[in-house]
Amino acid sequence: MPTSALRAGARLEFHHGRPVIMLDGHPVSQAMYFDWICDVDPVQHAKPELWLARNRQFRDSDVHVYAAHVSHWYAHQFNQSWFWTGDGEYPAEPPADSVFCVDKAAPALIAMDPRAAIAVRFTDCCPRAWAEANPDHMQQHVTAAGEVVELFPQISLASEKGMRATCAYVGNIVRYCERQPWAARVFAYLFYPLGEGLPSMNTHGYLFDHSPAMQEAYRHFVRARYGSEAALRDAWGAPDLTFDAVTVPLDEEWQAARATTEHWVEEGELRRYRDYFLCNRELFLRWYRAIIHAANAAKADRPVTFGIDMCKQPLMGWQICLAFNGAGPGADFPDILAAGGSIDIAEIIDEPGLDFLVTPADYTARGMGYEQEPEGIADSLRLRGKCIMVENDCRTFVPGMEDDTQGAFRNLEECRAGILRNAAWSLTRGGLDYWCVPGGAYFTDQAIHDYAIAPTARMLNAAHNWPHVETAHAVAMVIDDGACIHEDGTSGYQNLAIMWQRVLGLAHCGIPYRLYLLSDLLHDNMPDYRCYLFPNLYKLDEERLALLERKIFRDGRMAIFGPATGIVDGDTLSANWASRLLGVEMELVRKHAPRRVMVGGDHPVAAALPAATVYGDSLPYGPILVPKRGAVEAGGAAELGTATAFWQLNRTGLFLADRGTHTLAWSAAMPLPGNLLRELARAGGCHVWDEDDDVVMASDTIAALHAVKPGPRTLKLPTPRTVWDLFTGEKLGEGMAEIALTITPPQTRVFYCGEEDPYA
Repeated sequence: MPTSALRAGARLEFHHGRPVIMLDGHPVSQAMYFDWICDVDPVQHAKPELWLARNRQFRDSDVHVYAAHVSHWYAHQFNQSWFWTGDGEYPAEPPADSVFCVDKAAPALIAMDPRAAIAVRFTDCCPRAWAEANPDHMQQHVTAAGEVVELFPQISLASEKGMRATCAYVGNIVRYCERQPWAARVFAYLFYPLGEGLPSMNTHGYLFDHSPAMQEAYRHFVRARYGSEAALRDAWGAPDLTFDAVTVPLDEEWQAARATTEHWVEEGELRRYRDYFLCNRELFLRWYRAIIHAANAAKADRPVTFGIDMCKQPLMGWQICLAFNGAGPGADFPDILAAGGSIDIAEIIDEPGLDFLVTPADYTARGMGYEQEPEGIADSLRLRGKCIMVENDCRTFVPGMEDDTQGAFRNLEECRAGILRNAAWSLTRGGLDYWCVPGGAYFTDQAIHDYAIAPTARMLNAAHNWPHVETAHAVAMVIDDGACIHEDGTSGYQNLAIMWQRVLGLAHCGIPYRLYLLSDLLHDNMPDYRCYLFPNLYKLDEERLALLERKIFRDGRMAIFGPATGIVDGDTLSANWASRLLGVEMELVRKHAPRRVMVGGDHPVAAALPAATVYGDSLPYGPILVPKRGAVEAGGAAELGTATAFWQLNRTGLFLADRGTHTLAWSAAMPLPGNLLRELARAGGCHVWDEDDDVVMASDTIAALHAVKPGPRTLKLPTPRTVWDLFTGEKLGEGMAEIALTITPPQTRVFYCGEEDPYA
């Protein structure tokens, strides 16, 4: 990018369907590297040359897009920034003894690389002086014994004062940067809250915030929701309750209350706790809407893009303590998205002034053979003319702080396969990503640059010229991100049905997949797919049924429904809506049990699978929806498998019904294995790209395969086309309907489909 081009504003645009950040009319490359000045290691602040050297390595690999960070080490105290030093204190200029921060980092990057384009990255650490002056506004958690749990100091979502202070701090950062001579190089401001869009107390496994600010906000919410104490008493089943006596629940109270219910609950059950989730949703929306407005108001007259790390809907069911530390109650871990108010998020991602969600990739399974997926809801953003920006912090074998973490690339072959796989995700899903180092040395071995970074940067530098055309031949998993309000507050079912369904099933069915919100079906530009999976469509009513009939049940498509589909109408648990949707009379069994399904029979879907294919999990949950005896055949459906739940129940566990306009399938258990998904999608007219269980990533213009098993493969294309190998730049042929490969694992191959040379 020529220096003269870097003068004015930045906008997110879509060129032939592909997201491109334009800086003064010129594209910012998709090849990006964001190196942190590590906030947890003050030694690095004394040696910023280490940080600059890592950036210089990427410059030499033809990467010219960087991040300048707002440091939170000041006077050698963590959680302190010179942009916000105390209650009402927002200095306009850095002090003389300021640590290495954006004011020094941005000029250093430009001096190092005259072509540099810069994102300014910051978090929400409030200064210790503010926290000490406003203890009632900080998150607090209290046990039943009255003990106050020591938490990472973070402002409560309920604190209006804290929200205003945080907005003033965000505005101060943006205004400062916009005054600087290097401002024209800044293409984005990116906000990374400490809890990554959730209260940090929730990510540590605590459900309820007992700060005075939250107590007041919860009481106000309840009063507004019910209007009268009579209505409140009826809803909560508390005949003597008054509005003034309403308090935020204790975790121990919730645990005792949910022990008396099933996983799915009716309107009158656990109302006190579910009202807390809904209260936090209002606070969540208010808080992040204010941040978006504050950042945009501070830009003055120069357009610049803005993003936030939040809205982790692909992680519904995230048991974070278990995943990161091997600790925690597993399936009984609280639903942290519900607790943090990240519920039914369409309203906030629709907000003008929000251009990106900037999230890490899911940490659950990052190693060879898995697919990368951002924590944010990428495909839903594209519908809105917005974009995901993925923190591609892939660890490597380079000795440092995290070379032995799960999924770290252990040698050069894994580095190349993994770095190419991650780039292929962005290229095929219409997203952006950036290599990232949170203070480590993941990429300092020059061989990694020569073998993996530089060849991948070549692709990403050219990618803005390549159209992104969506393919209909994908499986779209449609998530109801408001469904948690019908559950008992635990994460176990959604962990199976959403997180592990994606990791184990969708990523290994030989067909690309997409993730959408249920509310996305209301968008006129929602793409059409041949196969849809609904893992948590608990609530059904006339409006939702009409939406499915209008958007999904046509053109012979396949719709796959999970175990609790239609289990509630918003108030009452029953089998009525499931029966109506499926055309098979269902029964609600008021038990909870583990679910497994044995696949069998002579239907083509079952016949294509290995004998004794069994899927499901040992997690018990209920109530249980099953077809009534004889109802599958009576409903014109075909049994594909039997359910194994508990001794007294012997019913169909998987069936398929061809309804003429569409085909539907229902399963009593989750997650569905990849090979079963493949056959169900095929039955809905979906093209199968790979007959093995490799990771396939594809749009209509770019296709990739990531594999860990050696041997021959065939990547089949939906139609004949001209194909180019994006790694080598070689034209493989014209009119190709399939690509023959020989895999030497681990390996990722990426292909461009189009008449023109992609690197011309």
